[in-house]
Amino acid sequence: MLYIYNIIIKIYGFAIKIHSLYNQKSKQWIDGRKDIFSRLEKEITNDKNIVWFHCASHGEYEQVNKLIFQYKNNFPKDKILLTFFSPSGFNNVKQNKNIDWKFYLPLDTKTNAKKFIQLVMPEKVFFVKSELWYNYMNQLSLYKIPLYHVSSIFKKERFSTRSSFSVEMLSKSKHFFVQDKNSLDVLNSINIKNTSIIGDTRFDSILENIKNKKEDKKILDFCLNKKTIIFASVWPEDEHIYKRFIKENSQYRFIIAPHELNYCNKISKLLDIELYSEFDKKTKKNILLINKIGILKDIYKYCSLAYIGGGFGKGIHNIIEASANLKPVIFGPNHSQFVEANDLVKINAAATVKNYNGFLQQFHMLISSFDKKSVSNYIKDKSGATNQIIQYLKG
Repeated sequence: MLYIYNIIIKIYGFAIKIHSLYNQKSKQWIDGRKDIFSRLEKEITNDKNIVWFHCASHGEYEQVNKLIFQYKNNFPKDKILLTFFSPSGFNNVKQNKNIDWKFYLPLDTKTNAKKFIQLVMPEKVFFVKSELWYNYMNQLSLYKIPLYHVSSIFKKERFSTRSSFSVEMLSKSKHFFVQDKNSLDVLNSINIKNTSIIGDTRFDSILENIKNKKEDKKILDFCLNKKTIIFASVWPEDEHIYKRFIKENSQYRFIIAPHELNYCNKISKLLDIELYSEFDKKTKKNILLINKIGILKDIYKYCSLAYIGGGFGKGIHNIIEASANLKPVIFGPNHSQFVEANDLVKINAAATVKNYNGFLQQFHMLISSFDKKSVSNYIKDKSGATNQIIQYLKG
């Protein structure tokens, strides 16, 4: 089965190369991995006490940035290597005092995985959420390097728990810090017992960010004394919601933050917007378009309600940031795999909608009856995963 997996990985790598001929993000994916081993060797040669954190993208980094911070505080002699699969993670996470190196992860071929592990030789490895790269996992096992899975979610119907090959690979890992009991039960059912329910480390990272109280003068000026609605992480599939609502409700101010920056051009043609990068506080426009990555988490506190995109596509994006800022949240129907979405709907802190009329109904309901206290209690109850992981590592 590993043989078939390797063929699939090579086909995927070839497809990305073809796609990079006309897609900027794929081109960045390819260019970022050029000469990666010579660069790794140059920067990491003879370094020891390396601990490797791997994230798919920017969202997964936000999930563990507090864990990385806490890890460095508790194990100051260790050095942190941070890798990303996606350009949206690599390009938008700045290296800081907690991160010693930042690289793209070489494609998961047997040759790449073996070379990477031999070169880095980490003491510990943390894969965040859904990252399962089987050649890397196999090589880590061969070198007896402990691999931890952080904030993971496992479901019965997924390949990772139905395939005997995948189960064999999972059994090589040191420990699984899972988000919920269902994930623990699924792992136990395939005879993987080295598991702990710790919840989602994202709550800790978000609460830390809120505590820092970073202000954005542009957003503050735009929202001042105005009820503002934010449409965050939106895609073209969300247009039937936000486009119509904005046109029919000029009494509000609106912020639109697309999930991909290349979507900004289309939004600019759909609506009369003011660009964040060109913002003038004297503007008479009531729509601010965020054309900058990495600031969304600092915007929610200025708004009255958040619509989070993705629910009419592959799945909703991060709703915890808005909820932790004690804002009501609305999202599309594709949310069933997100534990926090279901939880927040149950306590009337969020709502899911299937169409525009449903959005209108839920909007008015949440605006008038949102209970901040219940959300605050929920967020506090869900925090603490980071400390649990650190205590486990300290033994």
